[in-house]
Amino acid sequence: MKLTSLTAMISAAAMVGVAVASEDLNITPKGFPCGKANAVGCSLGIKGFNGGKDFGYFCGPRHTIISYTACSCSHCCKLTANGNDFVCLSN
Repeated sequence: MKLTSLTAMISAAAMVGVAVASEDLNITPKGFPCGKANAVGCSLGIKGFNGGKDFGYFCGPRHTIISYTACSCSHCCKLTANGNDFVCLSN
């Protein structure tokens, strides 16, 4: 019975460690999939990056984001220059 309790405590401690460590993760959109290769796009944000706010990005030839710029606003990223650039327009 003591062995079972010790095993349960060790397992619980390990799970807490994983939960605490995951809070410190900092993700970026770089490498995420995107729809149109070699094109500019806007995203309404992703959980865990920039507080869920918008960002503009360039989609590379392999349909992955190769560069991005975070916006300081939500629902504000707009394509400009006939879809060749973007701007973050905060109200």
